[in-house]
Amino acid sequence: MIAFFDLDGTLEDSRQDMALSINRVRETKSLPALSLEVARSLVNRGMDALTEAAFPEIIENQTDLKKVRALYEEDYLSHVVDHTRLYDGISSMLQGVASIGRLVVYTNKPERISRELLKRLQVLETVSGIIGGDSFPESKPSPIPMQTMADRLGETGARWMTGDTAADMQAARNFGAKSIWASWGYISSAPEPSPDFVAKVPSDVLEFIRN
Repeated sequence: MIAFFDLDGTLEDSRQDMALSINRVRETKSLPALSLEVARSLVNRGMDALTEAAFPEIIENQTDLKKVRALYEEDYLSHVVDHTRLYDGISSMLQGVASIGRLVVYTNKPERISRELLKRLQVLETVSGIIGGDSFPESKPSPIPMQTMADRLGETGARWMTGDTAADMQAARNFGAKSIWASWGYISSAPEPSPDFVAKVPSDVLEFIRN
């Protein structure tokens, strides 16, 4: 059995730390701060989209984008768990899943930052693999990273994907995995394509996978 998990909005809520990093970098560029509400709304789009949306005044081309994204990622990495915490019940759920199969995190967040975040949240040891937004040429909803990781781990059994967004549900469908919607996440209503299961609390995820 192999179970894939989204990170932001599924295992933890990192919006505050990501939003604060936006404004710290804007300050270094003599740009006015964004409201935290606006900044928080930009953080679930992948790093390139976040950078373009958060710093439009100083990005004119791909070279600018890469430079500003690098500044943002370094700042965010330095503050990655200032406010970020696991959702209640996540740690025990991950331990339960890891005891019966392989657990892989599949996120748009860069792999290096994701690894450090999971380490500092003290759940890295439950994870068999991490697929970041920069780990493969393709990311969500592509199933290619998922199949590659399953092949690396030698897992050919049941497939699961838990997340809070439409991209997570579509990735599950593309991969032929059972999909679980984390209803406690960033998205307030079930996305399309419709999930196979709706988890109201993290322990539901473990129950679905066990059964």
